[in-house]
Amino acid sequence: MKPIANLSQVQCDPGVLHFLPLGGSGEIGMNLNLYGIDGQWLIVDIGITFADDTTPPGIDVICPDISALQSIKESIVGIVITHAHEDHVGGLHYLWRQLKTPVYCTAFTASVARRKLGEAGLLDQVPVNEVLPGAFMELGPFGLEWVTLTHSIPEANALVIRAGEQTIFHTGDWKLDPDPVEGAHYDDRRLLELGELGIDCVVGDSTNATVDGWSGSEAECQKGLLEVIGQQTNRVAVTCFSSNTARLSSLGDVAHETGRRISVLGRSLFNYLQTAKATGYLRNFPPLVPTTDLDYLPRSEQLILATGSQGEPRAAMAKLAKGEHPDLLLEPDDTVVFSSKVIPGNEKKLDRLYDLLSNKKIHVITERDAPIHVSGHPCRDELRWLYRALRPSFVIPVHGEDRHMAAHADIAVELGFGASRVKNGDVLALTADGPKFVACVYAGRLGLSGTVLVPLSDRALSERRVLAVGGMVTVTLVLDKKARLMAAPQVQLIGVPSGELDHKVLIQNLVALVEDVLADQSSRVLQSDELLRETIQRDFGAMLRRWLGIKPRQLVNVVRV
Repeated sequence: MKPIANLSQVQCDPGVLHFLPLGGSGEIGMNLNLYGIDGQWLIVDIGITFADDTTPPGIDVICPDISALQSIKESIVGIVITHAHEDHVGGLHYLWRQLKTPVYCTAFTASVARRKLGEAGLLDQVPVNEVLPGAFMELGPFGLEWVTLTHSIPEANALVIRAGEQTIFHTGDWKLDPDPVEGAHYDDRRLLELGELGIDCVVGDSTNATVDGWSGSEAECQKGLLEVIGQQTNRVAVTCFSSNTARLSSLGDVAHETGRRISVLGRSLFNYLQTAKATGYLRNFPPLVPTTDLDYLPRSEQLILATGSQGEPRAAMAKLAKGEHPDLLLEPDDTVVFSSKVIPGNEKKLDRLYDLLSNKKIHVITERDAPIHVSGHPCRDELRWLYRALRPSFVIPVHGEDRHMAAHADIAVELGFGASRVKNGDVLALTADGPKFVACVYAGRLGLSGTVLVPLSDRALSERRVLAVGGMVTVTLVLDKKARLMAAPQVQLIGVPSGELDHKVLIQNLVALVEDVLADQSSRVLQSDELLRETIQRDFGAMLRRWLGIKPRQLVNVVRV
């Protein structure tokens, strides 16, 4: 089925609530979901994801393509953000200009959003409305209730969405942490009450649906970090997700217990730390030691918090591993602790990072070596607890790859509830008989190239891949009116290795090839710029593949005087 370009072209039954994910279903990250009834729409979350080995060169950030919403943007009543992680709020400053609708979130998330909007020059344009945890409000035809859950960041909220005859529980990111270290506990009493009142459908996080048991408490992780860091006699550097405020709190407590002083390397980590403090969190976090003072502090008293837990090449940890950080040089017998999960797709980057550190005789400790990380997402037993509390009629798994969502659906069916699979772009009618597929709208991806959002299917990005693999050859021909060469062809190799051939000799051979090609062509070809380019590109590509085993991009310039 060909996706529909505009959401306004979808035939939605009156009085029926509809659900549409444009990001986050079939993938982990880039969450963007819509609920619609009687021509009005609500956006829940507006996130990003990050590049991996399959992404074109030069693209680090990826956003949902929301072009299908342009025809209904005047009917969007607001953007509601469940919490402050990048995959839920990170797309706001990139996509808001296309939507221009008010934003609603709790104070911590609002602080993160305003910082991003300020950096983008949008702070005075975007109405960001703060909502209290546990609040009720109405946006157009939607009744909303914020329900406190636990996660790895403060103020993670589920949403109860009431519209028409349906009551939806949209989980956001969550877990059931009995001792979250930072922020409020989850509201189990309200969850049980909601189950008594009746939930028609849960739209829920699938990230850990393949993992048995419970996700574990941040308090347990803090004990593991205390044990590991307490055993070290030299400098310790810890990297974790910058937004993991609970982990920052744990590390602050560990610093107190072990007599260490904390320094921070990395802008995103520093920004999240300052945001948490400004909104009333991390009250006991120790004062930071400026990196300029580290030379005066014994290595045994240093605890460095660094960005780059996923091997990002421009982050602080990658620079430390390469010995290229301007503020700090790690030394033999220092220890680096990776207090984070390896996101699928980042294994190779992290293995390279581990090797760089080990080659410098630096100890590397990961979650495989010690209990120094717990997930912020529910495992299978937590999902079972939630569904027994809420007793929904149906479950729609989101926020996960296909295998995660399939495992999530299996749990719902095991407990006697219905389950409906969905992918980005699917429009579902949420009826009393369960979700019904209505249509599929276009749901693409946009890559951030510099300051411009470009569809990942764009030809220019495809050309980048070709250039990254084979480089480029440029040929410039200056011909007179009779298509005769007025000077020797100019050949330039860009990113094309010459192999065993001398570079100058290779270019000489290529120049001779061009001259031979021109000598063999008919008048019709010689008088046509297009045919001449095609001929030279074909012969050049074949020759280079024979000589070097690669086929570079060819650019032929024909100048006639």
